[in-house]
Amino acid sequence: MTRFMLGILGFAALSLAEEASASAKNMPAALWDQLNVIWLALSVVIYLIVAVPSLIFMIKYRYKQGEREFGDQEHEGHWGLEALWTIVPLIIVIYLATHGFAIFKEMRTVPKDALEIKVTAFMWGWEFEYPNGKKVYAFFKQDKDPIKGYTAQEFEKPVLPVGKPIKVSLTSKDVIHAFYLRPAKVTQDAVPGRITYVWFQVNEEGEYWVFCREYCGTWHSRMFAKIKFVPEAEFNQWLGGQAELDKSHRTSQLEHTNIYATKGGALQ
Repeated sequence: MTRFMLGILGFAALSLAEEASASAKNMPAALWDQLNVIWLALSVVIYLIVAVPSLIFMIKYRYKQGEREFGDQEHEGHWGLEALWTIVPLIIVIYLATHGFAIFKEMRTVPKDALEIKVTAFMWGWEFEYPNGKKVYAFFKQDKDPIKGYTAQEFEKPVLPVGKPIKVSLTSKDVIHAFYLRPAKVTQDAVPGRITYVWFQVNEEGEYWVFCREYCGTWHSRMFAKIKFVPEAEFNQWLGGQAELDKSHRTSQLEHTNIYATKGGALQ
């Protein structure tokens, strides 16, 4: 029992060390990964504790004609074993509950220095609005060349700073959608008439997918976009290019209206 308890304590210390280094990874993806490792490891350990002795007993004490055909009649238990399989699972459950709640709280608590943007979902795309009023309509359309599939022009790709927490306030213009950013492993419903939120931090430059994870109609499978994560200085420069973005925004909105008007979509 002593070894087992030491193992549990060591495992808890390892999880705390991983939590301390999580800030260097994409958030809250690092927290999800941490929870996954802890629950998976404990599940494997518990399975082995139950399954291995069961297999041994099945083989060692299997039925043999003429041998031990009547089971032993023992009515008194072993208080040490009773305490062991009651106290140890209780400790594990309390640890999982408290640690899980702490992770959940961290996932839902937006850092004070977060950049806040508003994202409005519609059939079938995303409207990104920045604090200074800039807007980007992010959506894909089918290329004339079927081999290329779906394409998005540069001005249809939202830009965000890398290494900085981002708070996204979500709503919808028509039906329920769901905002999912792949590298951050976050998803949140966008509901008409309500404001929901989610926060994340991506620490690696690049272009990352945004998908809708709530079935929202005919073109649900095509409701995706790409967010560009760039250094903060580059983001600030991009954010200041108001005139060029206004021109791109008007072009994007007009193209979107023309494309989806014939598909039953709605841009309100």
